[in-house]
Amino acid sequence: MGRKHNRKAGLNPAEPIPQAQPPAPQARPMLDAMPDGVIYMIFGALILLLLHYVLAALSGIGENPTVDEVLHLPAGISYWETGSFKLYRHNPPLVKLVAAFTERGRHVTTPIYESQRAWLSEYPSQATFGQYFQLYNAQHYFDVFLLPRLIMPLFSVLGGLVVLRWSHRLHGRRGAMLSLALWCLCPNILAHTRLITSDVGAAVFGCLTVYAFWSYLQNPRWWRVILTGAVLGLAELTKFSALLLYGIIPLLWLVHEFKGWREHGLVVGAVLKRAVQVGAAFALSVLVIDLGYGFEGVGTPLGRFSFASKTLTQPGVDARVQSGDLSGNPLIDESWRHRVNRFRGTWLGAIPSPLPRHYLLGFDEQKIEADGVPLAWLDPKAKNSDEVTGYPVYLDGVLRRTGWRVYYLKTLLYKVPLGTWMIVVLASGVGLASLRRSRDWFNTFTIAMVPAVVMFSMTFLTDINLGLRYILPIFPYVYIGCGCLVPWAERLAAEGRRWAWGVLAVPLLMVVGAVVSIHPHYLAFFNAAAGGPSHGSDHLIDSNLDWGQDLRGLRSWIRAHPESQPIGLAYFGQISPDIFRYFGSSDVQGFDWFMPPALPGRLDRLSNGQPAPVKANPLRPGYYAVSASLVRGLPWRLYDSVPPESGIPWVIPTWNSREQAFAYFRDLTPLPESIGYSILLYKVTEADAARLNARYWPTAGAGQAGQAVSVPTR
Repeated sequence: MGRKHNRKAGLNPAEPIPQAQPPAPQARPMLDAMPDGVIYMIFGALILLLLHYVLAALSGIGENPTVDEVLHLPAGISYWETGSFKLYRHNPPLVKLVAAFTERGRHVTTPIYESQRAWLSEYPSQATFGQYFQLYNAQHYFDVFLLPRLIMPLFSVLGGLVVLRWSHRLHGRRGAMLSLALWCLCPNILAHTRLITSDVGAAVFGCLTVYAFWSYLQNPRWWRVILTGAVLGLAELTKFSALLLYGIIPLLWLVHEFKGWREHGLVVGAVLKRAVQVGAAFALSVLVIDLGYGFEGVGTPLGRFSFASKTLTQPGVDARVQSGDLSGNPLIDESWRHRVNRFRGTWLGAIPSPLPRHYLLGFDEQKIEADGVPLAWLDPKAKNSDEVTGYPVYLDGVLRRTGWRVYYLKTLLYKVPLGTWMIVVLASGVGLASLRRSRDWFNTFTIAMVPAVVMFSMTFLTDINLGLRYILPIFPYVYIGCGCLVPWAERLAAEGRRWAWGVLAVPLLMVVGAVVSIHPHYLAFFNAAAGGPSHGSDHLIDSNLDWGQDLRGLRSWIRAHPESQPIGLAYFGQISPDIFRYFGSSDVQGFDWFMPPALPGRLDRLSNGQPAPVKANPLRPGYYAVSASLVRGLPWRLYDSVPPESGIPWVIPTWNSREQAFAYFRDLTPLPESIGYSILLYKVTEADAARLNARYWPTAGAGQAGQAVSVPTR
C-alpha cells in the first residue's frame, strides 16, 4: 500500500526521501545578535545621555563664568603654555587641562607672565592672573569660555555610563535605566557639570575607581589592577578630596577578605597576592599623578618645603619669616609665623618626595582652609582660645565663620528634588529588607559605604561648608542603589507589580517636573519643601544659589528696562560689570551703574595702587540689583564703576565689603522678578530711601572708612 502511494506520488521507493535542508547561516548585524532588551537599553541610554548633555550645554551657554571658573580656565591655559603647575594649585590640574586644551595659545597671556604678583612669584596670585586675563581678552572674554564649557558635560556623560554599567550588573537592564535617569535628570549634576570646576569630574572618576576595584574583587586579574591604578591616579588629579579613596579601597579589600574567609576559609597565599596587587595599583596611581604634573618637582626632599597646614607642620617659626621671603598670601604667611615643616630636621626630611611639588603645596594650601585658621593668630584678645575661623559660611539665615555638623544633611534636604527623595527612601527600605535575605551583602556594603565615608569626612573632618558640590561624589552611588527598586517590583505578583510601577512613576514625573521648572538656572534649584528657588537664599547662598553666574542676564534685563539706569549694583562675582564696555563689537554697549552705599564702617578701600572714588551716602531712590549672597551678608571684593578715561584698571576690585555690608536690603521687598534667582532686583522709592537713611545713615555723607580685615579666599 505504501509502495503504490509512493508511485502515485512520483517517488522511487528504493530511494531515500530527501530531507529539507536548513538555510545557510548568514552574517547578522551586531544589533540583531543582541537580545531585544539590551538594544532597548542602549537606545534608551543614548537618549537620556544626549538629553543630559543638551540640557547642560544650553544652560552653560546662557550663563556667564562663575567665581571659580574665571580662575580655573586661565590657570589651565598657563599649564599648557608654560609647563608649570604653580598657579592655582588649590585643585589638581586635570579638569583645568581638559578645559583649556582648545584654548591654549589663542589668547593674550604673554604680558601676564611678566607680572611679579600674577606669575613670577613663587606663590603667584590666581586672582591677579585671572583679572589680567580678563583685561587682555575683554573683547572676546565670554567666547573664551564657550567651547571649554561645552566640553565639561562629557565628564557627567562618562559618569552616566559608569552608573548604567554598575547598576546593570547589580539590578538588570530596567534597574540600570532607572539609575541612569536619576543621574541624567539630577538638577545638581546638571548645575555643576557645565562649569569649569573639578566637582563633577571628581565624583565621576571616584566612582569609576571604586567600580574598577569592585570588579577586580569579583574576578581578580592583573589588567583590572592596572585599570584601577590608572583611574585612581586620574581621580587624584581631579580633586584633593579623592585622597579618601586611599582609605576606601583598603577598607573594601579587607571587608571582601573577611567575606571570603567566612565563606571559604582563609587562604594565606591568595590574600598575600591580592595585597601585592592592591599595592601595585597604588604605586601605579602615584605614577599617573606624576605624569599629570609632568614630573615637576618630583624628588624634592620633604624637608625643603615650607608647609603651612596643621597636618604637615609643627609649632615653630619658618625660616622664610626670618628672612622676609614671604609668600604674599596672608594665611600662609601668618601660619609660617607659628608653624614649621614637621619633616625638617628629621630623617624624613631627606626623603625625596614621590609626588610633584605643586601637588604637595596645593594639598597644603587646601588643608589650611579645610582646617580653619586659629583665631589666636588673628586676634590678640583670643590668645588662649582654641577656636578657629575661616571663610564665612551661611545656613538658614545665620552667617558665621565656623561650619555646622548638619550643613550637608540640610543641603541635601533642600536641594535634592522631592521625587528623588521619595525614590531614595523607598529604595533604602527595599535594600534593608532584602539585605537580611541576601548572601551577597558585599555589593550593598560597597554602594552604601562610600557615601557614608564622604558624608562623615566632610561633616566631621573638615570645616568647609561652601556648597552641595563638596558632596557630589555620593550621588552616583545613591542613584546606583536606587536601581534595586526595579527587580523588587518585578518579583511582585501581577497586581502588586502594577501598583509598584505606579508608585515609581509618580516620583519620576516629579523629577522631570523639577528639571523643567528650573531650566536653565540649575545652580538655583531648591525643592518645594524648601520654598523653591525664590526662597533659596533663606537657607543657602554661595555656590548653592549665587555664584556670580547671572551678570549677562542682568545686562539683558537692563537693556529691556532702560528706565532702570543708572542702576545700583553690588555683584558677587569676579567679572567686572564694566566688561560690557569693552566686550564684542561696537553695537554691544555697557550699562550705567554705580555701587550702592554700604552700611557705615563696613567698606574698606583695597590697596591697588590707584585712587578710588569715595562712596557717597545716603541711599537714593531708583533701581538696585544686589546678589543674594551679599544681601545675606557675605563679605566680598567689590568692583566700582569707573569711566574709561580715569586710568583706573577696571578689572581690579576697588572695595572690600565686610559682613552684612548690604544687609539693609533685607528691609526692602524685592521685585517679583529676579535674574536667575541669584540677583535680586529692588525699586527704592522716595519713602523707602527716607526710611532707610533715617535708620542707617542718620548723618548723610558720613565716611565709610574702617579698619581693614583679612578675608580668607578659597
